[in-house]
Amino acid sequence: MPITQLQNRQARLQSKTGALADLREKVGAFKTAADALRSAGNLRAFTVTASDETILTAAASSAAGEGSHTVVVNQLAAAHRMVNTGHESLETLVGAGTFAYAYNGTTRTIQTTADTMLQDLRDLINNDGGNPGVTASILEYDAGGGHVFHLVLGGNDTGADCAVTIDDQQTTIEGFESADFTVTQAAQDSQVRVDGYPSGDWISRSTNTISDVLPGLTLHLQSAGTATINLTRDTASLKEKVQALVTAYNNMVDYARKKTAYDTAAKTGGILMGEYAVTATLHTLRMPLVGAAAGFQDGQDAYTLAAQAGLSADRDGRLQLDEKVFDEAVADNYLGVLALLGADRTGASDSEYLRFYGAGRTTTPGFYDVEATFAGGVLQSARIKLTSEPESAYRAATVQGGVIIGAAGQPERNLQVAASYSGSGTVTAAVRVRQGLAGALYDNAKDVLDETLEFAGDAAQDGIDRLQGQIDREEARLLQLENQLKAQYARLEEALTLLAAQRNYWTIFASA
Repeated sequence: MPITQLQNRQARLQSKTGALADLREKVGAFKTAADALRSAGNLRAFTVTASDETILTAAASSAAGEGSHTVVVNQLAAAHRMVNTGHESLETLVGAGTFAYAYNGTTRTIQTTADTMLQDLRDLINNDGGNPGVTASILEYDAGGGHVFHLVLGGNDTGADCAVTIDDQQTTIEGFESADFTVTQAAQDSQVRVDGYPSGDWISRSTNTISDVLPGLTLHLQSAGTATINLTRDTASLKEKVQALVTAYNNMVDYARKKTAYDTAAKTGGILMGEYAVTATLHTLRMPLVGAAAGFQDGQDAYTLAAQAGLSADRDGRLQLDEKVFDEAVADNYLGVLALLGADRTGASDSEYLRFYGAGRTTTPGFYDVEATFAGGVLQSARIKLTSEPESAYRAATVQGGVIIGAAGQPERNLQVAASYSGSGTVTAAVRVRQGLAGALYDNAKDVLDETLEFAGDAAQDGIDRLQGQIDREEARLLQLENQLKAQYARLEEALTLLAAQRNYWTIFASA
């Protein structure tokens, strides 16, 4: 019975461990959904359409901008192709000597022998370890006069600078000099004109993929002609990511509620009922959703609260997305919504002399007071504290040239403020470091996984291990007791046997 009781307690802890592992999995899925939203730069997406995809297609990154562009494609970039006059068969001997060609600034010489055939010359070119980028092939076409099999040389790269040329001075085998080849496709650059520029001229590139003409936009040229490219905000993908965050959050909340609920009919509590780690997890992950986003300020930022973008928790603790509110917020201030969701240590300052320069992943988002001392326009020293801290909390900051850097091990670590003041004295500034909702949710989820739930799982496992130790000791005690009883029984059997023998003896003796 003691072992059964211990095993029952152990089984419950094992169930608890499994439930905590499932909760960790759901928190991890929520963390992944938050990760997809925590960079405003990556959230800024565009739908790109081209009026004629037979002329060109395009792809946009977050660095692109909305609008339309007219692109005129004058010509495509092409690789160089040249075809030899031809020979009677693949086995035609080309003779002993040298075949030399140049490509992309490199000259290669191919040595042939009296036994080298046309197909061998092709293979010698292709298998040359120093081949600069030329592919040889054989084209079969009867051009008359025994010219059936033609050696074709083609450059692997497009662009006017990538032409294949025959070096007649070094080439000694007959029938393979430059006069014996016909250029069927000249090496050339692509040529485009964007939004009428340059007027009367062309922008030339060596490939048909152009990514350095329009910021954040990559053009894939298909043919000559004119096409219009339109870039519009891809708000649908943004809403899908927000909805995915809501779904992951609710999956986590629903599971936690189920495992902590009390069954009135069965009069039993869920396996995680009363577990502090669950309560702490839900509280930690809910906090960024009910208050202003860290470092955001009314009057300075378009949106500061999750509810302003349509995100709010109902009375059951589940997250809801009001699509009407979300769509209106995006329409009114698209960049404001992106900032609220995905601002990643961006910042601002109220001083023209002390300007926000940057912040690291280790910088705590929020509001800071920065104070700098100058002498003759040279930054001498600086100190920083959180605005919520008293004056006595100011901490010395590192000064590197004209940049103030927050001290390691403090909330302001890696906060960087550019300082520029021509006079002498002390200059102050209120600096804020912003972190969007998704970044805060991601960080909190990571803390929950690495600390709260990790500790709870370890504690449950320790309990299982302790109970197993008690079970092992109890089993050892019972085994010892069993052995003792067996020994006692054996001695009793021995005594009974002796008594039976004595009784038999006296019975025989008495009858005699």
